[in-house]
Amino acid sequence: MKLQRGLRLAQAVEMAVAVAALLAAAAALVADLLGREVFGQGIFGAQRAAVHFVFLAGMLGFVLAAGSGAHLRVKATDVLLPARWTPWIERASSLVSALLLFGLAWHAARFTLQTHAVGERSVTLGLPIWPMQVVMVYAFVSAGLRYLAYAWSPAARPREAEAA
Repeated sequence: MKLQRGLRLAQAVEMAVAVAALLAAAAALVADLLGREVFGQGIFGAQRAAVHFVFLAGMLGFVLAAGSGAHLRVKATDVLLPARWTPWIERASSLVSALLLFGLAWHAARFTLQTHAVGERSVTLGLPIWPMQVVMVYAFVSAGLRYLAYAWSPAARPREAEAA
């Protein structure tokens, strides 16, 4: 099915970017630590850059959780409502999740535009911070689209991840 293939492709790209961001954060911190310990001089901005990379990885991790069935959910409906209602409850919960995520995306977009308008910059790095904030908008829209897809086509919904 095209929908499932598209979701898997998006998941793979997001996972690759998240892993790259975590590796970049680790590399920045290790380089800074080695600089301090070996040369007596850390790398300016390395810690702040690592924070930005971890933020990117964290927001993408949120999307990856939505795409792998790893999000926390209220399970009360599993025992309080008849089992025959489950397909409709899952569709309704996916639709509600999508709407909430689109609402968050809208607010994140407003916040990002406001930050851009005032020209806010990272004090340490001197870079505008709005490009990093765009990641919030992407994450909420991407997760919202996934939940919309799950409401439209329940077969696309990943199986719920088992607790360890």
